[in-house]
Amino acid sequence: MNKYKLLIIICFFLLTLTLPKVTATVKNLNLIGKVIVLDAGHGGKDDGAVNSKIIERELNLILVKKLEKELVSQGAIVYLTREDENDLSTTTVNRKRSDLYNRAKYIDKISPDMYISIHLNSSSSPSWRGLQIFYTSKNEKNKLIAETITNHLKEKMSNIREIKKDNTYYMYKHISSPGILIEAGFISNPSDNYLLRNEEYQDKLIISISEGIEKYFKNN
Repeated sequence: MNKYKLLIIICFFLLTLTLPKVTATVKNLNLIGKVIVLDAGHGGKDDGAVNSKIIERELNLILVKKLEKELVSQGAIVYLTREDENDLSTTTVNRKRSDLYNRAKYIDKISPDMYISIHLNSSSSPSWRGLQIFYTSKNEKNKLIAETITNHLKEKMSNIREIKKDNTYYMYKHISSPGILIEAGFISNPSDNYLLRNEEYQDKLIISISEGIEKYFKNN
């Protein structure tokens, strides 16, 4: 009889050890039910910004897939506009315009709670640096999304620029769903270039963006 009691006590003890882990996992599902579209800029024949160490097309996809993994772990339903090196163009004439149009159409067809488009910046001046979020006035939620994520990034990172409204981008002015464009840094700047190639920095950036997204949905 004592053996059975001891066995029950051991089982109960082991069960209590696992409970906090289960509870923590449930509490972290802050994005459950949220639908998010992630857009890796460029693709196919369009490399985007390029230098000797970074091809924007490739790094955009790396960052998007990292963000996808993080958001899914928080319970979000995530779609990607592209999952490989191909673009979304369906024509050879005006290929770039076709790609952008199809991305916008894809995003609005899903009608997500938010879209996040990731690009890299470049300038003729190597002194320009920092991550910057752009938004359009197409959806009234866009500015608040940009502000919320930017403010959170400022708490976690050191190279964050102010948000900027820009209604001139062809793709984004055709998207009715709420969302933003993140220019993750200037590959023309030596410091940004180094950081963007660093996996530890990439992971920190992605976690911070995910936390900013969570904060937006928590408060709105």
